[in-house]
Amino acid sequence: MKIAILVDEIAPGSAPKLIGQPIRALQALGHTAEALVIVDNQSHRRYSQIYDFHLKDVRIRYLYGLAPAGIRKMDFKFPGFSFFSLHHILSFFIAPLVIKSREYDLVIGHCQYSAFAGWGLRLFRAIPYLLLVWDPSTYTLRKIYIKTKLRFIYPLLYCFAYLLDFFSICGAKALITSGSLHHKRFRRICNKPLEDLYPGCFVKNDFVPYALRKKAILAYDRWDIGNKPNIFGEILKALPESVTLIIAGFWHPSSLRDDFVKVIAAAGLSQRVQLLGPLDEQAILDLCSGVMLHLHPNEEAFGMQTLEAAACGCCIIIPRGSGVTDLFKHGEDGFFYAKDNLNELISYTRNIFADIAGAERMGKSAWRKAASYSWAAHGKRLAEIAVKYANVSL
Repeated sequence: MKIAILVDEIAPGSAPKLIGQPIRALQALGHTAEALVIVDNQSHRRYSQIYDFHLKDVRIRYLYGLAPAGIRKMDFKFPGFSFFSLHHILSFFIAPLVIKSREYDLVIGHCQYSAFAGWGLRLFRAIPYLLLVWDPSTYTLRKIYIKTKLRFIYPLLYCFAYLLDFFSICGAKALITSGSLHHKRFRRICNKPLEDLYPGCFVKNDFVPYALRKKAILAYDRWDIGNKPNIFGEILKALPESVTLIIAGFWHPSSLRDDFVKVIAAAGLSQRVQLLGPLDEQAILDLCSGVMLHLHPNEEAFGMQTLEAAACGCCIIIPRGSGVTDLFKHGEDGFFYAKDNLNELISYTRNIFADIAGAERMGKSAWRKAASYSWAAHGKRLAEIAVKYANVSL
């Protein structure tokens, strides 16, 4: 089969991994796979040393880079949105200009913004597409934009978000999700077939005993307006002074990092907090193998960082219902608390550092289970889904 992974842009964070590793896994199974990117935003190139691990030797075709110059200049970003622009809408016409009829057996679009190009390829080039979605736009809208000035026109934006979900999902032959968190929401939008596909991970070969690990909490993510780490100040204050915190990742905008530093300083916790930038895969393996706890305080459609931490034998805490909790068991591999219940979260965090032997048992159990979710296993499952909807035999 010839498969294209379609994204709107390669944003800093998990995007390079979610593009490069599935493509490599599909290629290892004998398929032809490459990336289609609507816009070359250049931002990921600032972190090329980190992301080359995932994207090196992966063929990437930038659709707008192949479009006529006059069309490339037609763009503006819709006010209030971090990513949505005229380029996304115009990709409905650009993709069929660049891609030939039946050039691919199947296109797998990531997130709703890629659906405009997916629709164009389906209608004008007879190429079916599947849509891989983490969160419904309506869910993201409430989670992020309700905290901005856009809350004053929230009803109007909700209608737009619902139409975007409907448009993107209904054009696809099937919807790929990363867990059961949003199944009911998706069913209410459009009754398309649902296929679960969990991200992969790199598994640490040997389990590192907790006697060799720091009494520390690790959290790494793409921190933004809807995903601030300020809650860690309250958590850290409730723990013994011997427990430290490591925060890593990309900040958007960078001013959020400065705000977090001020919050930690005001709480008198600066000496217990270490701030790092974006992490490459070796840094992730080293950090997750060197601390006792990985804590992710936000409900997620999946939660890749939690799986990666478990693959290094780290005890895990994440809100229950997040997709990754489908793979692990509460109290056996870590703790899953009720979203927004700070008291429950603090209680579980205290348990980890009060009973380190118990935490080690949970970390080792999670490590063993995570071994079943490698990137090779991810590619195999993705190929099964692709064959099912492209009507092409393996």
